[in-house]
Amino acid sequence: MRKLLFILVLVALALPSFGQTTVTGEVFDSLSLKPVPNAAVTLMRDGKTVSFARSGADGRFEVRAKTGDRVQVTCLGYMKKSVTITEGQKIEVSLTQKAFMLKEVQVKGTPVFGRQDTIVFDLKRYAGQRDNSLKDVLKKLPGVDVDKNGKITFNGKDITRFTVEDLDLTGGRYNQLTEALKARDVDKAEVVEHDQPVKALQGKVFTDDVAMNIKLRPEARDKWMFTLRPEVVVGFPLKKTRPQGGADALQIGKRRQWMYSADYDQSGKDLSRNDRVLATGGMSAYGAGTSVPGWFSAPTLTSPIDEERVRFNRSVNVTAKNTRKTKGGSEQRVTAGYLHTDEEQQTGNTSVYYFDGRDPVQTDETDRSRMKTDRIYVDFNHNTNTQRAYGNEYFSLTGTLTDGYSTFTGAEGNDVRQRVKLPEIQAQNTFTRLLTRDRHSWTVYSTLDFHYAPQEMTVDGQTQKLNNILYYADNYALLTLNRKFLTHRYTIGVTAEHLNLQGGHTALTVYGRPTWEYKRMKTVLRLAVPVNWKILTERGEHYLDASPLLYANIKSGRRGEWTLSSGYNMSTGSFSDYAVGSYMSDYRTQVVRSGIVPRQGTFHAGFSYDYKRPVTELFMSFGANYNYNHGNVMTDMTITDGQYLLETVANDWHGQAVSAKALVSKGFFDIHLKTKLELNYAYATGQQLSEGSVTNYASNVYSASPEIVFSPSFGTFTYRATFSLNKMKTDEMGQNSLLDWTQHLAYTQTVGKVDISIAAVHYRNELQSAGVINTLLADAGVVWRLKKVRLSADVRNLFNKRRYTVTNYSGVMSSTNYYELRPREVILTAQVSI
Repeated sequence: MRKLLFILVLVALALPSFGQTTVTGEVFDSLSLKPVPNAAVTLMRDGKTVSFARSGADGRFEVRAKTGDRVQVTCLGYMKKSVTITEGQKIEVSLTQKAFMLKEVQVKGTPVFGRQDTIVFDLKRYAGQRDNSLKDVLKKLPGVDVDKNGKITFNGKDITRFTVEDLDLTGGRYNQLTEALKARDVDKAEVVEHDQPVKALQGKVFTDDVAMNIKLRPEARDKWMFTLRPEVVVGFPLKKTRPQGGADALQIGKRRQWMYSADYDQSGKDLSRNDRVLATGGMSAYGAGTSVPGWFSAPTLTSPIDEERVRFNRSVNVTAKNTRKTKGGSEQRVTAGYLHTDEEQQTGNTSVYYFDGRDPVQTDETDRSRMKTDRIYVDFNHNTNTQRAYGNEYFSLTGTLTDGYSTFTGAEGNDVRQRVKLPEIQAQNTFTRLLTRDRHSWTVYSTLDFHYAPQEMTVDGQTQKLNNILYYADNYALLTLNRKFLTHRYTIGVTAEHLNLQGGHTALTVYGRPTWEYKRMKTVLRLAVPVNWKILTERGEHYLDASPLLYANIKSGRRGEWTLSSGYNMSTGSFSDYAVGSYMSDYRTQVVRSGIVPRQGTFHAGFSYDYKRPVTELFMSFGANYNYNHGNVMTDMTITDGQYLLETVANDWHGQAVSAKALVSKGFFDIHLKTKLELNYAYATGQQLSEGSVTNYASNVYSASPEIVFSPSFGTFTYRATFSLNKMKTDEMGQNSLLDWTQHLAYTQTVGKVDISIAAVHYRNELQSAGVINTLLADAGVVWRLKKVRLSADVRNLFNKRRYTVTNYSGVMSSTNYYELRPREVILTAQVSI
């Protein structure tokens, strides 16, 4: 009887455990998507507490539970969250950060702070009354830089993904958005290093990408913001006065975003920047296709200084962008735009070539060009991104017409007229699907790309035509296996290209890309061995290329990390190397292709160290790279009476390059000061073939670029400079050097609601044959800030300088160029916010 009673007690005690299984879960930060360690996990059943657990250093935890139970997760600094358990599914808990109060006293943090790989800047504290746009505020952030095209970098690395309220409204064309968003409407900027936008691959596939997300103030979300910018460009004489301006409408929410804009400019601005893709991070389809070879040299605007000073233009740009999240969690984006540019430029060039065993060869040219471009595009992107699956469907259609007119004048004073027409229609569709199952995932990818580009060049009435029809397809399958600390990735695919030009040309490439990645604690090691087998069908040729790569990323403490890489890259030439045997690329250059397919190999090695200490606003990086290149085909250059003959021939060559870079950015928020210093060094050797004789050359370039931005309440002081020393040496010419510098100084004084600015830039250039030339350009402006109106008047080129001259070294060539500058102008603007 006692034995029976004992057995019944054991069964009664065991009944609650029937139906229970061990459930695993992971806790991660909703912002950085990084694991949250030491989070408290409480298992609840029917409203009662059953057991407790804590997340480990990797954010993972285990509990004994059954279907219908709930886990409640709490952690200091985060909002509490509960999740219902479903049998057979891993628990994924996304915690949202929260602010908190201590005894009625608000905790006021620093303007910039970091957690793991995420840096958060409090934009409200950096924005000042003089700042007009988000871009103005970003330029003040330590470690963040914005270049003249609007591209954003953090600690020397390009931003690869740019979002606002976690949505990508622009599809990587974010320059216009950073100008349209007003400084008063932004709240925070979140910078995520090692960004992995595909949720199913987070914690599995390591990246070096950097993302930036902008948070708006609550009162600015979901409301329409309208801006009108009527402008007048006052010329001298006054009959050259002309109108311009723009308008935009913007609505930014967490689930739906819109942006419409229209601009008309005659003051030198490059409106094509609005359509330029600056960020292509993640599994985006941008850049997935191919491009048509450029046979003819169409005129393009070139400038070693601010392009607005040399561009004479009439430009129109209209864009429409929309993105939204569906109820199912997917994201859809539609982007469309039209660009018309009519630009003019006048330049002059004197080039001297130093070939071995001969006297220097000189060519002279004056170029008066007019460039007209019309481009219309529309693209659609549908994205599904969950913890278990990823899908992306991308379609784009683009039509472009480029028409360039040039009048060239040589040393003898004779004029040659050239016209290049480059129309093109492109259609691209890219499809990506990724499915994950616990420790493995499958990816299927397909891209189809079509180009129709009938290119035409006419020189003094004689016309060449090269009609290009290009088909491109790329398809692959990828298997990813996760085994504790080791991730295996195996890709197999095929690429097919067909160019219809003077006959048919087809290239097939079968490739495999095995990759092994080891990740544990603070160390990531990766070995990749891509192998390509390229077949040129009509030529009956095939080539095998292997490009092994060894990569390591090692975190040093909490603030620094080392990145090291080394490998060997092999590549085979393309259609442009053999599809057309002989043609004129411009009025004085004949290109002759021997039909030999070039092969090139590159050994490369490099390292970098990145350090960040957000609390003290200190960011720095340094690194060095080495490349050794070799190949089997060279271009033999012959210059006769100012005419160029470029002929490819079989000839082995080699060259090497060494570069080093150091960057330090330090902010002092209490005194509104940002400082930066960038140092660069580059060394390169190479060979130039001319009339069968090889000339060796070497170059050394040293540069230093300091920057200071001081912006107290009463004004803003900005100093930027670049000092460079360029040395060149060839077999025929001894060491030559050029010491150049550019110094930019600007000051803005605030008096009440009025800002008065003066800016000057000094160029000091050494010319090859004319000593030193100094150029001083200056601008001035005044802004009157009202509640919803911003009135401004800017004077450009105060001293009415009309020419800029500079000498550059490249290989065996010394080139001196001059550029015509825009005259003195006054731009009157009224910005109205509605």
